[in-house]
Amino acid sequence: MSETALQDDPVVDLKERSPSSRVRSEKEPDEVLTRQQVYDFLVSERDRVRFCGTLPLTVFIWFIFTLTAWTHGNVERTSRAQSVIRYAVEKIEVHHQVSSLQGQPIAKRIRLDNISSTDEVWTWLIQGFVPLVAGSDLEPGVVRKFNQVIRPGIQLRQKRVTGGDCPIVEELREYFSSERLPSRFGPEVNNTGDPVDRAFVAGGSIQMASMAWSEPAEEMFFAFLRISRLQSGNSTDMPLVEGVVRAEELRRMQWVDDATDSLQISTTLLNPDIGAYIHVQLKINFIRGGLVQPVMEVRPLQTRVWHNPMEVVVDVVWGLLILFLTILAFQEVFEGKGSCSQRCCGSFWLLVDWTFILVGLTLIGFFFVYNAGMEGLDYHMANLPTALSEYVPTTPPPVAPEIQAELARAQALTEEGWQAQFQEDLELMIFLKVYHRLGMFWYVALILLRFFRGFAGQPRIAGIGRTIGSAASDIGHVAFMVTIALFNLILGGHLLFGPELQAWSSLENALMTTIMILFGQGDIGAMYNIAPTSTLIWGLSYIICIIVMLMSMVTAILIAHHREVRKNRGRAQQTLPHQFVAMCEDFVWKRSYDMRSLLRFTRSRAGPKSKILRALPVLKPETKRISRIPYDALIDFFNSEDLGDGEPVPPGWSAVKKEDFYRFGVDSATTARIMRKCHAATNASPDQEMPVMRLFEEFQSSVQDTCHVLDLTGEELKTWVAERRVDMANVEPRQRKLEVLSRALEPAEPMFSLETHWEEPPPALEGPAAGQAIADGPR
Repeated sequence: MSETALQDDPVVDLKERSPSSRVRSEKEPDEVLTRQQVYDFLVSERDRVRFCGTLPLTVFIWFIFTLTAWTHGNVERTSRAQSVIRYAVEKIEVHHQVSSLQGQPIAKRIRLDNISSTDEVWTWLIQGFVPLVAGSDLEPGVVRKFNQVIRPGIQLRQKRVTGGDCPIVEELREYFSSERLPSRFGPEVNNTGDPVDRAFVAGGSIQMASMAWSEPAEEMFFAFLRISRLQSGNSTDMPLVEGVVRAEELRRMQWVDDATDSLQISTTLLNPDIGAYIHVQLKINFIRGGLVQPVMEVRPLQTRVWHNPMEVVVDVVWGLLILFLTILAFQEVFEGKGSCSQRCCGSFWLLVDWTFILVGLTLIGFFFVYNAGMEGLDYHMANLPTALSEYVPTTPPPVAPEIQAELARAQALTEEGWQAQFQEDLELMIFLKVYHRLGMFWYVALILLRFFRGFAGQPRIAGIGRTIGSAASDIGHVAFMVTIALFNLILGGHLLFGPELQAWSSLENALMTTIMILFGQGDIGAMYNIAPTSTLIWGLSYIICIIVMLMSMVTAILIAHHREVRKNRGRAQQTLPHQFVAMCEDFVWKRSYDMRSLLRFTRSRAGPKSKILRALPVLKPETKRISRIPYDALIDFFNSEDLGDGEPVPPGWSAVKKEDFYRFGVDSATTARIMRKCHAATNASPDQEMPVMRLFEEFQSSVQDTCHVLDLTGEELKTWVAERRVDMANVEPRQRKLEVLSRALEPAEPMFSLETHWEEPPPALEGPAAGQAIADGPR
């Protein structure tokens, strides 16, 4: 039988077959991604694209806002001027005669913080504050050396208490009826028609528009201490004497007495060096019970909003950035799903963006309002030059002294009314400026929220936020318990130590003292001297409530919730440097494709004889890439949780194929990049725990594959045995055929025409020699 026949013969041993005919399982790829890996990566990638993509705009807005705060704030220079004036006023120290002993006066050193009576207020004002503000030609002082006082000078504004009975019993009221606080004075008292001092008339005959939240001008009493401008070469003390004389006159007439509720001393300075008004206001409150409480405020106010074109450019850039953010917010609203309210305000971060836009536009609009207000103040001052100079009669003096005195009083009334209105307008601008600074503070908080939004795309930082969010409920319950315990501690300390210690004299002071004790700044020794046992009990309760319940419990709650968050965080946990590198790679990958698309478009538009074709490179064709990856649809597809829609969900450890991405319109290049990035992001952090169902599924899959191979092998063995049976049945007939064929075989005839290598036999011998030759042959 020929070799070909043997090959076609089915009687061949199974071991002699070629390896390709054996049953083998399909070779698994080297990098197999599971559905859970892809799901974790897509969630992380979606957050990175959605949140981290906002960081460049946030950083740019933060940088421009920093420049705006630095240029418009003028904080450093105004703080220096404010500190100088505040320090000078607080360090004023004068001597006040309390009594006398054997003809020797007993004096008390008076400062702003230890004033205790109305008489001491007058002494401090006459001997200290007025000379400080007025100065002199030879010794202008630290205030007048760098500042100019807006005429007339110092304004005194008094509010008096209303008439009424003291809160005592009837017997004591009758006993002390002659010593009660006097009723308020004003036009209702001085109604005889006699000329009186305007300082004792409610409103001071001044027509002034006041703010709605301020005290009505008709219920206030005004007095003015004139401070003239300094004149070079003039060493007279007249500018100082005029204000002091007026103060002494008011003191003698008891303009401030026991019926005074509060006294406001205010003056306005102009500092040309820093270009700002400085409003100095000292409000002395006479609290019932004899306490005198002075409160000083020094408020600077810039005279100009924009000092150079660069500041205008910064504000314009800020406005353009807010406009761009507004466009992005509207785009997010249009792309959203659901009702109008859900699309506009359904997301927390979208609400933050709307608030960010509204506050930013309000702050920018304030600059225009502030600029118009300051121009109005400057115009007001420019039209009243007499208010900034010495009094010069504008008309020839009349012959009659009465008419001259009347004109002088009218001129003084005009200047005083102007100053009252000017200070009222200045206080309005200061009020707006204060709230503008408060708005800028909250704007910084909104910028911080936008930074948090950008950081939410970083998995490790987002884990911290999820920890706080999941622990908020438990921390809220602990805070409720601590708040109740803390309030009781505050109330107990107020009742126990309040009558003896100033730090516990009010609930507000008790609250601040309780908080200060937490940082080791409370006066425990003074508390122990008052009530030793109660102090020990209070301190032990404080330690249990604050140290144990607040600090220890909050720490334990955060640790427990952080463990749960780390357990369920997924495998896509890139660090911040790795994510930054990935963002740069994505940028290069996308922009390079855009550049190649532009080159292809240019080549397609160029003519066949154009010289541009010679300069442009020839690019290989590539598939068109998707403009935006459908992260939400992919995440829903790869989610391994059963949504209850009846369709079986593949397990999270099942393998992912490229066709899973193709069904959502993702091109092959983008799919390959997603899978490479997923492998790089998830393989670095393997699963901390192996699910039991995954182990069972893998074992079941392995057993099923083995059973499948065994089934195929069994089928081949059955086929081989069947073929061998056929061969055995054919053995005997084949043998009979071979026997028949063997009988028909005959010796082959020699072929002499062919040359052989065998030697020819020697010729046969005749005679007796032939027999001998046969006998001598080989045996």
